[in-house]
Amino acid sequence: EEWSAGVTHLVADAFRRTTKLMCAICLGAHVVAPSFVDAACLKAGRLLDPEPFALKDEVCESAFAKKHQLARYSLVAALRRARCNGPLLAGFAVFCAEGVAGRGELRTLVEAAGGCWLPKQPPSGAGLPEKVLQLGVHFDAELLREAACTQVLRYDMYRL
Repeated sequence: EEWSAGVTHLVADAFRRTTKLMCAICLGAHVVAPSFVDAACLKAGRLLDPEPFALKDEVCESAFAKKHQLARYSLVAALRRARCNGPLLAGFAVFCAEGVAGRGELRTLVEAAGGCWLPKQPPSGAGLPEKVLQLGVHFDAELLREAACTQVLRYDMYRL
């Protein structure tokens, strides 16, 4: 199933770093537990306020924080950052080297985060736009995957 930029709600039973979840975070969409649909909307017969049904997965969020050497991680906080700050990659152009795993997924993430995907590596030197991320060249692609989840670009952690 393809990702759509028109998504407003994503139903998930756990915090798993899927392309759809990362894109939903980038858009600031409502990430809700299945009870939002099952118990709430179907019974009420209408779309309800998603906030009481926001996905909270302390175990997986803590594991994500530990794996990425973060003091803590909160999906709710990441969504709040996305809504307050706007698109993470607005004004950025992103190139991804051929050998980088998950290249198609990365293009989807870049577009969901408001960036411009570069199909070819830009020439080095003068004239290069200031905000160009070259994944697999200057940065590990994990920079983008982590940032999609946290809404924070930690360049120093993923510089090659």
